[in-house]
Amino acid sequence: MLKGRLIGLRPVHRDDLDLLADLANAGPVRSHVVGWGWPVSRDGQENWFQGGLQARGSCRLSVTDLATDEAVGITGLWEIDWHNRSGLTAIKLMPGRTPRGAGSDAIKLVMAWSFYEVGLRRLHSTILNFNAASLGAYVRRSGWRIEGRHREAVFRRGQWHDLYSVAALRDDFDVLEDAEEYVERVCGTAVPAALVPEGRRAAEALGV
Repeated sequence: MLKGRLIGLRPVHRDDLDLLADLANAGPVRSHVVGWGWPVSRDGQENWFQGGLQARGSCRLSVTDLATDEAVGITGLWEIDWHNRSGLTAIKLMPGRTPRGAGSDAIKLVMAWSFYEVGLRRLHSTILNFNAASLGAYVRRSGWRIEGRHREAVFRRGQWHDLYSVAALRDDFDVLEDAEEYVERVCGTAVPAALVPEGRRAAEALGV
């Protein structure tokens, strides 16, 4: 299990499926996720769980309450491209079940794990233009960058909305003030000085 400041990450358990079915059907969550599907049943979630056990190129992780180990959301890696060392990631949290800042905590924990344990060098995702919470967590607080905008690409709330393509390289993660903390949480050791980007070492030397 990976432990952040506020949440934990671990493989999905069968006991998580009730929460994950509720999460998939929750109105506030469904309106903000990019992918769309029919409402799911607990039986359908069981099929999803079984399929994930055999899936290659992906890893599903439950976001958990550190105190109880109960699932409060889901994240992971999908569409892993081992040749180009990239992967798709996303996060869904049950409203009202996590403390403020849990999203950013989970994102940075996934970044540290992906870049320093899995061996990827690029993560990517998509965010709807009205999803201010995700834009804040990814772009403003976790170093991701908006790389493109797909106009009127997704139908939500009876209207067409733009979709942002966002991504982060390992170098984008390394310059975060708390990058070393998250690498230590994942790997048990701080970022080796040789791996810190030149720009960051120069900034530290100048005291900025």
